[in-house]
Amino acid sequence: MFELTSRERVSKAIKLEKPDVVPVAPYMGNYGARLAGVPISKYCTDGEKMAEAQYTAWTILGQDMLVVQSDNYYIAEGFGITIDLEYDSTPTLKKPVINELEDINKLKVPNPLSDGRMPVYLKAISILAKKMQDKVTIRGTGTGPFSLASHLMGTERFLMELAMTKHDPDGKSAKLLRKLMQLTTEALTEFAKAEIDAGAHIVQAGDSLASIDVISPKMYEEWAFPYEKQFFQEINQYSKKYEASAVLHICGNTTKVLGLMADTGAPIIEIDYKVDLKAAKEAVGHRACLLGNLHPTQVLLQGSPELVKQEAERCIENAGDNGGFILGSGCEVAVDSPLDNLKAMITTARNHKY
Repeated sequence: MFELTSRERVSKAIKLEKPDVVPVAPYMGNYGARLAGVPISKYCTDGEKMAEAQYTAWTILGQDMLVVQSDNYYIAEGFGITIDLEYDSTPTLKKPVINELEDINKLKVPNPLSDGRMPVYLKAISILAKKMQDKVTIRGTGTGPFSLASHLMGTERFLMELAMTKHDPDGKSAKLLRKLMQLTTEALTEFAKAEIDAGAHIVQAGDSLASIDVISPKMYEEWAFPYEKQFFQEINQYSKKYEASAVLHICGNTTKVLGLMADTGAPIIEIDYKVDLKAAKEAVGHRACLLGNLHPTQVLLQGSPELVKQEAERCIENAGDNGGFILGSGCEVAVDSPLDNLKAMITTARNHKY
């Protein structure tokens, strides 16, 4: 028998304390749909099915965190983008809402209770919160400000417009782009607050496009960091009365900006598989709980249970011995990952007692 509930275990790690055993939380949104036999196209559009799938995954695996997540466009749809959705697939961007920079002036922050597919996620969180009764951590989702802005404009166009601002940093284009970033920050913040109200214990700024594999550290510092920081400042304050928390996830090798990521005030930093976890622990592990970082493809999808166990033990050795650590996947678990590999990951964490 374990001394703590999953919720208590994760809470201790977030406080940089040692729980009873290492908490374990693979990032498996659509993987839950696959385990439950729910088409992903149904999972991402039906809050009841989303909750059902996450609950089913938990009954099979017993992980410490339910991940109410699927795709990236649920907030952006509230701004007016359109998507394509094929059977058993996640949505893809069909048409952005910004055709000319002046269109930014027409945008309004969407209502998370009624706009886009945000209500789908809120319904799933609410169902799970009632079902789990605070025993298991519920992790909501959230598109980071930088990534959300790209969804509204189109990624290539957005990055090109940002690059051009260096020639006129105080010009009209730069001011409009700053306005866009402020709008996306406010949209994420309002959605995260609604998630907490619905029962989420952890909300997220998933800013995948802010990866240093895509943009420079300087662009991150100028165009992503200030808005992530604004989000965490507001959410950290809002979440106090709920004892909730928040996580910053950026894909790729973020080693050069780990200090800035901690400077955002994110209580949890999710570390992708490309980052040396030991170096990350030494750099920012005293400032934030680290979550990561098994390779989702080479280890969880293509590896064996023995390899998963070996790599999970390595992660724990590199970042988990003193607490403040949650064993996770470096990024989203692929839907075809062998179930035995996920079981091996969770068993390894359960066997590591403090």
